[in-house]
Amino acid sequence: MIDPALYGEIRQLAIQGVTQRKIAKQLGISRSTVAKYCNGAHIPGRAEPRASGESADKAAIKEAIRKYCEKHRDDQTRKHKINGHTLWRDLHYEFPRSEVTYRRYWAEIRGERQVQTRMPLVFKIAEAAQVDWKIAKVRVRGAELGVHVLCVNLMYANTPFKKAYPNEKQYNLIDGLVSAMLFFQGAPRKFIMDNMAAARKKGYGKEAVLTDEFKLFAAHYNVEIVFTNPYEAAEKGAIEVAAKTAGGILTPIMDVEDICEVNDRLLAECRHYIEHAGRIGNRPRTVKEMTLEEKPLLIPLPIKHYEVGIHDNATVNNQQLFKFDNHAYSVPRPYAGKKIGIIAYSFRVEMYYKGNKIWECSRPLFDHENRVYPEHYLYDLDIKPRSRENAFPLLEGILPPELHRFRKLCNSKNTKCYQLYMLMRKMQEVGKEKLLKAVDIANDKGSPTLEKVERILLLNLNGEVDKSDMDGLDKAMLDDDFYVEQREPSDYDSLWGLPSTSEISQKLSAWPAIAMHNMYIRKEENNVVKTG
Repeated sequence: MIDPALYGEIRQLAIQGVTQRKIAKQLGISRSTVAKYCNGAHIPGRAEPRASGESADKAAIKEAIRKYCEKHRDDQTRKHKINGHTLWRDLHYEFPRSEVTYRRYWAEIRGERQVQTRMPLVFKIAEAAQVDWKIAKVRVRGAELGVHVLCVNLMYANTPFKKAYPNEKQYNLIDGLVSAMLFFQGAPRKFIMDNMAAARKKGYGKEAVLTDEFKLFAAHYNVEIVFTNPYEAAEKGAIEVAAKTAGGILTPIMDVEDICEVNDRLLAECRHYIEHAGRIGNRPRTVKEMTLEEKPLLIPLPIKHYEVGIHDNATVNNQQLFKFDNHAYSVPRPYAGKKIGIIAYSFRVEMYYKGNKIWECSRPLFDHENRVYPEHYLYDLDIKPRSRENAFPLLEGILPPELHRFRKLCNSKNTKCYQLYMLMRKMQEVGKEKLLKAVDIANDKGSPTLEKVERILLLNLNGEVDKSDMDGLDKAMLDDDFYVEQREPSDYDSLWGLPSTSEISQKLSAWPAIAMHNMYIRKEENNVVKTG
């Protein structure tokens, strides 16, 4: 390649009409160089595109690959497609080449194909929201749980909402959409969903038919439900990115006590994104600015929120228990033997008797969990004291977090259930808040006992606990395992007027001397009889 100064001289002399021979002689370069640059057909340093030449063998192999793909075009599935290894396996006998060569040729052929193009979309204000699920893992009370995160994005401002559920059933999907609309303070005109089985009765994409429940839901909020085409992720690219973000929020695996902590984290991240995200894609303003612009134009929400639950009936047995969804639930004592109604929502279960709500509790997350509450059994624990140490509600039932921690930390083997029973009775006397605060303080000191909690209550603590008072509580800790003196059954004979064991032992120890004395007397009596 020549430098620009030399190229300029060649062009100048050529324009002046100097012949190529004289230009070459004058500048000291070859005639071929002058011929290349004199008429300005080539610019130094600019590469010219060249058609790639292929050998006859390569062209033959690529033609065989194209014919093979055309022949088997209908013999492929979404997960079983032709690849370089398949081509080498079936064609290398006729065209002997390595598998690497076949993979390279196959890559070149795929590169020659027309890429499927997509239309860039823009949504009107308050027009639509995209919906999809994302599966992630959390650790609830030490056990791993797969949670399903519902992701909803308003498409105009890219405003996100995320909420985690134990599964993807219909009542969870509807609860998530209602929660999203409450978060957005309105409803979009249209929800664009992936092909969620919980919302479809049959069909896919534009042929999908809504379930009756979703038809009623859509009518209640005056929204339209549409579905994307199957296997077309690009139709909902924005929500796919949001779902991927949900997985990143929950990485590494969170350690929580309840799934509501996961939802608090997801909601905080959504609010932070809305507040601090800049312009997304080709949108003209930031997410916060466009969200504030979009909210007033969303469809107003109805007065009553739509809520879907599983309705069922159960008969309570004489242990105040009934089974629902393979979990044991307890109800208050007056409803033993009664037939009750059950409504199970996403995170709670309600029990009804003759139209009146009799109890409400959280819904279990794991198969081994129960919802048996000791407060339902206080009457039986009062009149049946011997059952306390084996009472399932005290040993395995659901307690407030402070009492549950007390049950784990208490070192007593014989009286733990009795102490829990007394604490629940004490709760009725002093109030739940005050007692649980005292139990929490006792738990923090370690090895909590009933007496320690009672001493804390006597201090009548309010607000912060004085350290001097807390130091004095260590002295209040006693051995809560009762010592029972071992006694012989015969020790109770005195209660019946019988000689005690010690008296009998004294008599037995003197028996040999008494026996010898009696034998001597009988012998003397016999001698007297004989001499007489």
